[in-house]
Amino acid sequence: MKRATSCTGALALILLSPVGLAQTPADEPAATPELAPLLVTGTRTPTDTFFAPLIVDVIDRHDPTLATASRVEDILADQPGLHVAGQGRRNGQTLSLRGFGRNGVLVRLDGVRQDIDTGHIGNFFVDPALLREVQIAHGALSSLYGSNAMGGVISFETVDAEDLLRPGETSGARLSLRGASASDELGATLSLFGKHSLADGSSLDGLVAIGRSESGDIRRAGGQTTPEDASLNSLLAKGAWQLSDDHRLFTQWLHYREDASQPPNPQQLVVEDGDLRDRTTTSDNLQLGHRWSPGPLTQLDTRLTLSRQDIEEPAAERTLERLGVQSDGYHRRDHGWLSQTLAFGAEASRATQRPGGTASGFPDANIDNVAFYLDDTLTLGRYLGQGGAGEFDLGLGARHDSYRAEDAEGRESDKSHLSPRLRVAWRPTRKLMFYSGYAESFRAPTLSELYADERHFGGFCMGPFVCVPDNFWVPNPNLQPETSKSWESGLSWRFGDWELRASYFDTRAEDFIDTEVDLFAGTTRAVNVNRAQLWGYDARLGWSPSDASVMAFVGLAEVSGRDRDSGEPLGSLTPLEALTGLDYHLAHTNLVLGWRGRFARSFDERTSDEKPLPGYGLHDVQLAWQLTPMLSASLKLRNIADKEWYRPDGSLGDGRSLLANLSLQW
Repeated sequence: MKRATSCTGALALILLSPVGLAQTPADEPAATPELAPLLVTGTRTPTDTFFAPLIVDVIDRHDPTLATASRVEDILADQPGLHVAGQGRRNGQTLSLRGFGRNGVLVRLDGVRQDIDTGHIGNFFVDPALLREVQIAHGALSSLYGSNAMGGVISFETVDAEDLLRPGETSGARLSLRGASASDELGATLSLFGKHSLADGSSLDGLVAIGRSESGDIRRAGGQTTPEDASLNSLLAKGAWQLSDDHRLFTQWLHYREDASQPPNPQQLVVEDGDLRDRTTTSDNLQLGHRWSPGPLTQLDTRLTLSRQDIEEPAAERTLERLGVQSDGYHRRDHGWLSQTLAFGAEASRATQRPGGTASGFPDANIDNVAFYLDDTLTLGRYLGQGGAGEFDLGLGARHDSYRAEDAEGRESDKSHLSPRLRVAWRPTRKLMFYSGYAESFRAPTLSELYADERHFGGFCMGPFVCVPDNFWVPNPNLQPETSKSWESGLSWRFGDWELRASYFDTRAEDFIDTEVDLFAGTTRAVNVNRAQLWGYDARLGWSPSDASVMAFVGLAEVSGRDRDSGEPLGSLTPLEALTGLDYHLAHTNLVLGWRGRFARSFDERTSDEKPLPGYGLHDVQLAWQLTPMLSASLKLRNIADKEWYRPDGSLGDGRSLLANLSLQW
């Protein structure tokens, strides 16, 4: 059984990295590090995440947190500094990270951005049963990923045939059954996968996975229940042709469809007068691509992508279609005393949104985007133990984005933005690194913020003589993009059985896009208003003794922020939060038992009209068990005491729930 890396977003790769377990004498010449097999979010190149100049957390499918998850909240709710808003409904999930809300955190699904803007409805839709891993990169990353990557990038990667095939196998099938007590959910996923070698030396591989689940009312912390009646159908189809060692053609289709009866606002907890709405949420992501790998240190991925999100209600429909082409690559060269790693790419896309029926706040408009980026990291020097001053990295990068938006009335918005990034790292030894860097990021206004002009809400009376008229959106084609400038410094240190990563960041944000509502004038519009300062830190400490039967960790994060003009709290802030854990591996039984503690200090950095939130301490237990080579099980009991607690945005947290997954593979 592969070890269950149940560090839930803290040290999943750090503690188990083969690089971290290797012991190299100080006087041994430094060898070129072996590159990891995957591109890592935040670097665009294969690397040891422990020595990346930012905080990267990884959750893989062997972790009970991902293996048992039925919605994104189950995966990401434990992450220090990262929060999922909503009340547990799949299409009400939005993210905040490093002080930035839903539009300041870029979500990618198999490399394709997910950013539909539909008011209170979420902007990404994915079935966790189809995921291989989730990567969370903290920090300003517009220099690599463009708009929205101000607080970080969340990358969801789906499973491949190679992930499921055992050594020596050429085909297989896997049936996974899952359930969650808090939502009365039962589901199943059937996967068929295989690989076939052809006579000319090439090979084919593919996977088809079909999932179905049914769920009911959702039980939140403290026993409160929010209404929901939903069914989810999902499909993942992948195929690839490995023409040679250098060339690979691949294609895939990822389909998601949820039919639900829920409140008009899916982030709402209590529903008055039984006001429920039938809503169908459909998402499709298609890709056709080519990978060129002329050597172990060079790769270029080019893909044509088409995505479509459609949200249907009885009297309204909202559809976003995005057609794009993108090419991303990396190349490493050694020049004797100097090595160089290049990450580069370009992309072009058109996103078109179409309203139907009485859809409000979702204008008929489109936006074209063209971008290119280049990031160069130079490495030189020798470690102190080899007579040098240490090994140094100098990283320089920038991305240029230009976008042009236009609505059905011909109103245009044409802007461009350059996002530079500079970083310096010093490694006196192979096990210690200090780094510091500067980065600029931006977020383009959404089409709804630029062009919405429909009715926002109906008029009402506040008393016998005080009434307000109907309220209408007012377009603002001159809206400027949000921008930010960030400094971040940190260290990475392996010492004995311990590993430490920590960083501190300070961000100055300009032209925050806010919504200005004038009740008596009957208008709502998006405006650039605030200048913000956001600051905080992330830290990860892990302990893994040489016998590898016990593993412990703690992850800490805090985000503070204020309006630089008024001094008032501003941004999606978080109190001091900690995730702690302990895992014990019973080697002879292939059983990993784990405990998780989630803790937060009381939170009063909220606007003046909002009440402070109390602190909390929550406890979870989990296990991963490979019963036989064919049969495995994962269990997670969340919030054992069913304690009532609140997220920083004021939404009620998850309640006690038993999540389970049983998988049979043959």
